[in-house]
Amino acid sequence: MSNEDPLNTFHGKSSCPVCGCIERKGSVRCAECGTFHSGIHLEERDAPPPEAQQPREAVDPMVYSLSDQHAIPDEQFQEIEDIASWDGGSTDFTVEDDQRPLSRVDPDELELPAPEDLTE
Repeated sequence: MSNEDPLNTFHGKSSCPVCGCIERKGSVRCAECGTFHSGIHLEERDAPPPEAQQPREAVDPMVYSLSDQHAIPDEQFQEIEDIASWDGGSTDFTVEDDQRPLSRVDPDELELPAPEDLTE
């Protein structure tokens, strides 16, 4: 039997304040929950000067209301000409015409098995 203190196992370890996982002291990120513990991994940068910022067009939020007092805004979106063609796969999503939805089936027309007697 060794005389070493079992708590020495935790020497150099710390616990995550979020999930409580025991990890190496000084870890930047928790291996269990992924929480960052320090800002060491972040790069320190100065904010760009105000003249370097791109000016934004002011948008009136009332334009998007249901009111008929404003004209519809002219918005443009990037169009993509490439359309992916999905080939392969074995899933068939076709529905046969002779099947009726269950909402339109008369319960009296269903052939149900007789119930089992479980009290015996």
